[in-house]
Amino acid sequence: MSEKNLAARARDIEAWVEDRFVDPRGIVYTYIDTKHEKPLTDAFFEPGQVPIHLPGTEGYTPAEWHNYENCGMTTSAYLQALLYRFSVDKDPAALKRARRCFAAIRDVYEMGKQLDEGFFPKIYGNRFSEQTSTDQVLYAMLALDHYHWYAEDAERKEASEMIASLIRFWVKRGYRYKYFWIQDMLWPLGRFPSLLLMGYKHSGDETFKKEYDRLLAEGVNQGPIESRLAPKLSGEAKPLPYEIRHNAWIIGELEGSVSMDVMELDYLLRNDPENEWVGQWKKSIKQIWDEGKLVLAPDGTMYVHVLVDMKTGKPRRPEPEFFRESEGKDDWIGFRYVAGARSADSTFIARAGIQGYTHVRDPAIREASRHIIRSLDRKGLRSYYDPERYPPELRHRTQFYSGDGVTNWLWGYWQGRAQGVFTADDTCINGSNR
Repeated sequence: MSEKNLAARARDIEAWVEDRFVDPRGIVYTYIDTKHEKPLTDAFFEPGQVPIHLPGTEGYTPAEWHNYENCGMTTSAYLQALLYRFSVDKDPAALKRARRCFAAIRDVYEMGKQLDEGFFPKIYGNRFSEQTSTDQVLYAMLALDHYHWYAEDAERKEASEMIASLIRFWVKRGYRYKYFWIQDMLWPLGRFPSLLLMGYKHSGDETFKKEYDRLLAEGVNQGPIESRLAPKLSGEAKPLPYEIRHNAWIIGELEGSVSMDVMELDYLLRNDPENEWVGQWKKSIKQIWDEGKLVLAPDGTMYVHVLVDMKTGKPRRPEPEFFRESEGKDDWIGFRYVAGARSADSTFIARAGIQGYTHVRDPAIREASRHIIRSLDRKGLRSYYDPERYPPELRHRTQFYSGDGVTNWLWGYWQGRAQGVFTADDTCINGSNR
């Protein structure tokens, strides 16, 4: 198998991002199409296809939704990657691009003022919407915190003010806000201790420290909040008819769960190292990693869904099938279909593994993360593979390059370089996983 230098691949991927993924304002697209390597247009979606386009996003076209759905995450992840690159190679071009990402995040923050100070919106079509999610906020706040070290004086002040306002938005609402069609939803409380601690660090506002202490005293973050499998194993989540029929637990979309839990726990461990829960936080990183590794495919991608045998605990790839029973907020066509397809969003898990390895020195975590990064080149960074596993109305999902996948690849690689997980001489597996 031919190989080339992994550092050269990182430069190639970054150049590709700059050329194809960055919009005129510096926002990183969530998806671009694989044929033209451009942001999606409404002509992309053919008759009969069912694009994800959720209630609560009326007034925005499917292309506007897809191009910008996760842009708070993608832009923030790219900022993290550029900062870690600058820490390694001191290239002023990396810092210049990081400054542009900071300005783009600030623009999104400014748009949010149309609703309230500290509201961080999803900007479908590059314009304001009333939709948000705490994963967007988490990525943005952590990126702002990291950028603070490299910022100019005026930017540093702006970053601290934004961080405080972003978490204050949630505190004053009791951590409730709508999610698409779900009104006044209580968001996962485990998302907030790291953000409260960050807000306190940047503002000195005792309200944030009191809330941080209160949530920890209530047991928040004593275990991984994003676990998909543990509630099934413990009996907290009763088996669905699908699971009984297959004699296996179904888990999926693990990339977001693993990456967010590790991001939050990493921040707590670095910024509150004397806390009595430090040992438990480290165990939580290992627990969520052990869950995430079940979905990893041998070629460096991940399976979007896996079945975990109820007796043996062994994972297996499911056969394509519609998921007939309702699962509440996941009850729409893209999530009711069990594809067992592969995805290059395994880079989320790799980046989380590189972060987690700082605290849990398990060689298996290090090597699995290295394998993912070494295995995926830019042509392999697709949202989904295996069109034959999808019905025609969903097959377009295999025609996206993933902004999440590519930015987490770069973040994982450059943080890995900064932490010694990779060296400048590392080679990579040359293949696009198609």
